[in-house]
Amino acid sequence: MINNSIENITSKIINDLGISTPRGINIEKIAKHLNVDVKAEDLDSDISGLFVIKNNKPYIRYNKSESNNRKRFTIAHELGHYVLHRDSKPLFVDKNEKIMYRNLDSSTGEIRKEREANAFAASLLMPKVFIQTAINSAPKNTNDIVSYLADKFKVSEQAMNFRLANLGYVGLY
Repeated sequence: MINNSIENITSKIINDLGISTPRGINIEKIAKHLNVDVKAEDLDSDISGLFVIKNNKPYIRYNKSESNNRKRFTIAHELGHYVLHRDSKPLFVDKNEKIMYRNLDSSTGEIRKEREANAFAASLLMPKVFIQTAINSAPKNTNDIVSYLADKFKVSEQAMNFRLANLGYVGLY
């Protein structure tokens, strides 16, 4: 799936919900808008989250022991699987269930579906137009723009670095 296509899908979600600032990006409300049931669970330490379709109903479960930024990215990542991959062959199958996990291997980008879900999460949590606005309106005395933006968008610095690189801001900060 082309990144522009993912950007268009997430822009439509953001616009449909009338979200106009990074603060307005409430991932639980977005999931509710998409009719996805989201709940925290006690999961193994190597599993950040999972996406399940059972009886045609989507469920996301995320590891409640992780940081808030990680939880947000995990939920957004799993929503990416739902929006982008719900009709494709699942990673794990058990009767009438489709299960897709987010774990340590998910972040390596080796699996196409995982890369797409990561791109979806990044685009949803850090919309391109919001990034551009935040960079342009950053206080002049901002020494570390990546930290400033990560804090503003409630994501990790690593996620922000990847997003900035993917948007072509490499070497600027």
